[in-house]
Amino acid sequence: MSELLTYEHYELGKVYEWLGLTVAVGVNEDPNYRYTVEEKTAIYQADILYTTNDAVGFDYLQENLVDSQDNQFLRPFNYAILDEVDAILLDSAQTPLIISGSPRVQSNLFHVVNQFVLTLSENSEYNLDDERKHVWLTAQGIEQAKRFFEKSDLFSADNYLLIRHIELALQAKELFKINQDYVINDDEIKLLDSKNGRVMSGTKLQAGLHQAIEAKEGLTITQQTRAMASITYQNLFRMFKKLAGMTGTGKTNEEEFIETYNMTVIAIPTHRPIIRKDLPDKIYVSLPEKLYASMALVKACYRNKQPVLLATGSVEISEIYSQMLLREGIPHNVLNARNIAKEAAIIAEAGQLGAVTVATAMAGRGTDIKLGKGVAELGGLAVIGTERMTSRRIDLQLRGRAGRQGDPGFSQFFVSLEDDIIIKHGSERTHRYYKKFSEQIDLEHLHELTQQRFKTSVDKAQFSEESQGRIARLNALEFDESMRIQRTLVYEERNKLLRLNRTLEKEVLAAAYREITLFLQQNTSLTPNLLKRYILDHMNYNLKQDDDVLNPNQFDDLSSQLLGMVSKELQRKRKILESTTQTVNFQRLCVLKAIDVGWVEQVDNLQQLRQVVTDRKFSQQNPLFEYQKEAIASYQKMCQQVDQLVLKNIMLSTIKREKSGEIIVSFP
Repeated sequence: MSELLTYEHYELGKVYEWLGLTVAVGVNEDPNYRYTVEEKTAIYQADILYTTNDAVGFDYLQENLVDSQDNQFLRPFNYAILDEVDAILLDSAQTPLIISGSPRVQSNLFHVVNQFVLTLSENSEYNLDDERKHVWLTAQGIEQAKRFFEKSDLFSADNYLLIRHIELALQAKELFKINQDYVINDDEIKLLDSKNGRVMSGTKLQAGLHQAIEAKEGLTITQQTRAMASITYQNLFRMFKKLAGMTGTGKTNEEEFIETYNMTVIAIPTHRPIIRKDLPDKIYVSLPEKLYASMALVKACYRNKQPVLLATGSVEISEIYSQMLLREGIPHNVLNARNIAKEAAIIAEAGQLGAVTVATAMAGRGTDIKLGKGVAELGGLAVIGTERMTSRRIDLQLRGRAGRQGDPGFSQFFVSLEDDIIIKHGSERTHRYYKKFSEQIDLEHLHELTQQRFKTSVDKAQFSEESQGRIARLNALEFDESMRIQRTLVYEERNKLLRLNRTLEKEVLAAAYREITLFLQQNTSLTPNLLKRYILDHMNYNLKQDDDVLNPNQFDDLSSQLLGMVSKELQRKRKILESTTQTVNFQRLCVLKAIDVGWVEQVDNLQQLRQVVTDRKFSQQNPLFEYQKEAIASYQKMCQQVDQLVLKNIMLSTIKREKSGEIIVSFP
């Protein structure tokens, strides 16, 4: 693959074709369209491919789940150019791509535990940390749980699932807010991107958290699934030999680009001088004061027919502003997660005379808002931010909606001491000021906080939020490092198997030897009944009580006898299959199936493990160290499981030849 470009640049495809290069598009307008392997192969053979970051990520994961080389279609990654590179490599990098499947046994605890959590009160029966990212039961809450569930020893091993569901229900109640972290569409929970307010289609929270939110909202509980394959955007794009991208707001995170991706940030001067006016923030004590002050500016602009883009930090706030505008009789458009389908049309109208557009931080990123006739004379587009966003980059993106290509315009942000970013990261002095004066609100005479200390507090709060985002991305990368190493080993082994043209008897016998040796080492006091159970479960369904292998007098040579059974079965099935090609395919399938079952289990284990070790920091343990230690032990167990599954697949599978000549293999 020569280049990887995002879909909106495809208008340049004609130029590349004129230059003699082949061009392809890797996404379809129909989200339900399923490409064939032949179509995917043709797409990835093109010199230049226009696609999306998640499409490439999922193609990579699916490529490494196939059972035949004929179903692979990717070429080695070479050169990627990413539009809005900070949105992909930074904002989206905190959440890994996950392919889910293989449903779990469904729990029936979600609804009953949700009912219990509704009876609890914050600060008395459960607490949240200062950043409101972790929640736990207090001693009083534990006693309440013992009474509610009639458990004298709540933290016994038998009650592990109950404790886990209580944790999930508390997190769903306190850490995930409707219209801020998710919306409900068609009776389904749809997650929202915290940075831009977009619905993340096809994305679910892992480890039962999604089901806990469904229980909280009184919805039907969906099936829990296992994570089958996973990769972070950091590790995906670091596989490219060359990596580049474009963005208007990358300079503020240059250090992170260098550290994570070895990418320097070069600032290119604008085509025309920027004449937009970026006005200083207006800060108020309470949310109502901020709402009224910002609405006063919106009304002033509307009276002059100057177009307004009112940018909010959540779906909920965007709908509050919409209601206020309706009450004032101001016609407007709303762009949030509930009407993303109309985004292009709404943005196209946002620069017209008298237009008022309320939008979450998505605001048609990457699309110029063209000014209508006579708008430039009125001062251009007015961007009004209703709060400081979670990073300076997002603030800059919103300001950058106005003043494109030398157009006039201005930006103005409004902040209150009740904003989430101030509540989470504001100084103690700021919090004390809010508590003292929050009751003294006069909406007829709004009082703006003009002291420098408030501006400094807002800046520091935003910097703290940015730092948390950076730490979260670093954690995602560090936690994924163990999986990256394991994923590389497993995928390399799979690809080597897919390309082998010889029989795999040597590999099969080696796996069988390791498995049999481990069994004998773990059972030094072996009895005929224990041996019989092992052989019936792993090697031979038709074992007879008087078979020689069960004779205790021959246990000294048991390893050789069991390996002899494997060799005989390999020989028997080779005769059934007749041709060498069929034998190779059968043996390859036995080994691949074993690797895939073990790896899917391992991926799911690591996803669950990451959720578990995060809380170990409260017991003065390093979560990353604990994760890596557990991940290595888990990988070793996986390798043992793969050996066992190879043995079972070879020994207990059945081969049936149909009259048509077709061969059907059934695995245990």
